[in-house]
Amino acid sequence: MSAVAPTARSTALRTAVFMCMCIPLIISFVVDSPIPLGVRALAAILWVLCLMPAWTYLGVPPEARRPIPFLSLIGALYGIYYALPAAFGTYNQHYKITLMPEIDYDDAVFVAFVGWLTLAAGYGLAKLLLPSRRSSQIKASEKSWQLYGMALMLVGLGFDIIRRARSVPIEVAGLLQFLSMLGWFGSGLLVTLNSRGKLSSVRRLIMYAGVVGFATLAISSGSVASAAFYGTVLLTAVWIGRGRLSLPLIATSIVSMLVIISLRGVTEDYRRVVWYQEDGGNQIQNTQLFFRLLDQGVQADGIGGAIEKGFETSAGRSANLDLLADVIRRTPREIPYWGGTTYLSLVGSFVPRFLWPDKPTKELGQDFGHRYGYIGSRDSRTAINLPILVEFYVNFGALGVVLGMIIVGMVYRLVERAVNNPGQDEILSLAGIVLMIPLTNIESDLSLGFGGLVMNGIAFWLVLRTIRRTSGRGPAREVVSSHHLKRLLAQRPGA
Repeated sequence: MSAVAPTARSTALRTAVFMCMCIPLIISFVVDSPIPLGVRALAAILWVLCLMPAWTYLGVPPEARRPIPFLSLIGALYGIYYALPAAFGTYNQHYKITLMPEIDYDDAVFVAFVGWLTLAAGYGLAKLLLPSRRSSQIKASEKSWQLYGMALMLVGLGFDIIRRARSVPIEVAGLLQFLSMLGWFGSGLLVTLNSRGKLSSVRRLIMYAGVVGFATLAISSGSVASAAFYGTVLLTAVWIGRGRLSLPLIATSIVSMLVIISLRGVTEDYRRVVWYQEDGGNQIQNTQLFFRLLDQGVQADGIGGAIEKGFETSAGRSANLDLLADVIRRTPREIPYWGGTTYLSLVGSFVPRFLWPDKPTKELGQDFGHRYGYIGSRDSRTAINLPILVEFYVNFGALGVVLGMIIVGMVYRLVERAVNNPGQDEILSLAGIVLMIPLTNIESDLSLGFGGLVMNGIAFWLVLRTIRRTSGRGPAREVVSSHHLKRLLAQRPGA
């Protein structure tokens, strides 16, 4: 029965994904919008292509899948940012930009379309050039999982409290942030064990306290994205621990997502009090303030109104298609290409600040906002996100998009090859999700998403190597390549 259920579940999910592909395509032809039909149709086709990784992923037998549907998530995010708005005929969602929908979205949708195709080409090219990874794994004991999970979670939580509660020197801030990520990894190990009923009552209480602590610190930072990223780690940990997602867990995840979206609707009010007026308190008090503002919104507009406001705020702040369209129509006619200047911070991100104390600070959100007039000349607080795709265009135009997205696709494949292979050990999967989360931040600049990849990857490699050397006592077993695994599955009776 257990072998049949995942297949049936996958079929149902695959059908749902197929419906999600088709609905925007139909809407694009019938919606009444000043955006031309051809542009809407191309956007709808782009949406279909963005969901193809998810549709393909669910068509692979569970035993042969990569444990983390990374490319599926990237595709869904890319489609939401650059395809769905035009496919639905919506326009002028960005709170700082006004466009002429009859003409301004034509080039933007085409550039986004080319961007996704070249990303996929880069991913495919790297897959052809590099063979599927063959590695060995040592099964770590549950005692080792608990030991390392507890140590990493508590140490990471302690450093996270320090960096958020105190003003720390900029030379060590990046190091503290990485140690906080190790805490996420440690709490993921414990959540996985807890989902299997392997934690004692005392350690379960410590795990819950750690999870609440990380969630509180993420929310009190004023960035609900941090809370969403941490929630993704926890969800993945439960998925790995149970081997499936139960209906109660799915329902809880949906409710949590709606709460995060609703918090997004009061984020500006929160930042005004805590950041600008500096009237906040400690992390617990600031978190209480966040939810108190949300409660006031619910009292005024109802639950539906609070959720709707959250969606509207998210749409206005993440209207990347509007941003791309505005940049294309003004660059280089009004504003010259940046010529690669924005990538200087990416080069510096590969060197820890404690080794390079004079490394320039990163102020790209401010520079971009001032350069294009999205924020006032005297505004030193507001930052405008510079999405990866838009960043390629502002630097080198359409050619930058083509070459840049090919490179991004190749990096995605290299990272997956390292930490996201069928049949890999669960500890590597948990490390992989923590390492991959920053790469999903495609609505920010390249250095913000990819800057810590090298140093974080090396550090995680050292941590995993330590865990395996100190906990592995049994014989190593081979992890076969995905190609060989598919051959073995094809030889099963009834396959």
